[in-house]
Formats: sequence, structure tokens, C-alpha cells
Amino acid sequence: MLRPETKIHIRPATHDDLEILWEFLAIAGYEPDVASAKRVPFVAAHLAQWRRPEDFGFIAERNGGAIGAAWARQFTPEEEPAFYVDARTPEVTIGVAPHGRGQGIGRRLLLAAMGEAARRGVGLCLNVRHDNPARRLYERVGFRVAPGPGVPNRVGGTSFGMLWTAPR
Repeated sequence: MLRPETKIHIRPATHDDLEILWEFLAIAGYEPDVASAKRVPFVAAHLAQWRRPEDFGFIAERNGGAIGAAWARQFTPEEEPAFYVDARTPEVTIGVAPHGRGQGIGRRLLLAAMGEAARRGVGLCLNVRHDNPARRLYERVGFRVAPGPGVPNRVGGTSFGMLWTAPR
């Protein structure tokens, strides 16, 4: 059992959390730091003009500090996201600090995002690299690999789109 001061608290992300989200976008985008993430248009698009009306997300905190984040962004086809489903399936991005991995934080963040998506009546999609161990988590909570082949990603590997449909 965790001591009270080490419990993880999940809270909704607000407009004021943009800098925190950038930190976790750098982690999710495999960038070395925030400045690098901001220079890669494909990565930066996940937080451009945060918080659009369709955007939602969550921050995981321990001892008052952010340890992870997950948020959903509804892209348009014109924004040319790597994986676009439709106007009712935002893409979720998730990042957990290296020292917080393997503790269920990513799962809790993902479940919070899925709960909000269900409340809004939308599904979720995401991109995952073929060698990302988080893929097993996504499958355990109900995401399925989208039909079709994987696509080459920007670092020379393969990425797959995954889908989650809210229960009706």
C-alpha cells in the first residue's frame, strides 16, 4: 500500500497546463526535450492552440508534481495527422515520466481519457510504434489495431493506428 504522500492523483488538464503537456509530448514523441518537440511540426500539432473546444486531457500527479499526462486532440484531415479516423474520433497522446513507468499511471490516465471520451460520445485513436511496450496496455484496455498495414514512422520504424470505440 502506498503512503498518502506517494499516492497518484489524476486531475483534468486545463488551459494553464500547457507547459506540463509539452513535457509529456516530448516524452511521447521520443524527443529529447520540449524545444525539440516544438520544432517538429508533426509532434507540435498535438498541442497547437491547446485547448480547442474538442480537446480534453488529464494530468497524473504525485507529491504535487506531474508524473504523466494524456490528452485527446480532434484533428481535421487538412491537418494531415498520421492517423485520421473521422470527426468523432480524437487522437489520444500519452506520456509518463521514466521514473513513473510500470506503476499503472499510464493505465489510469488512459482510462480517464476513455471515460471522458465515452461521456462525450466519441471514440479514440492513437498511433503506436511497433516496438512500444505500451501497445500491450492499449490492447488490454480495449484498443484494437486498425485494419491495414502499418506506416513508416519518422525514425525509420513502423507505426500502427489503434482504435477504441466507446460502449453504447
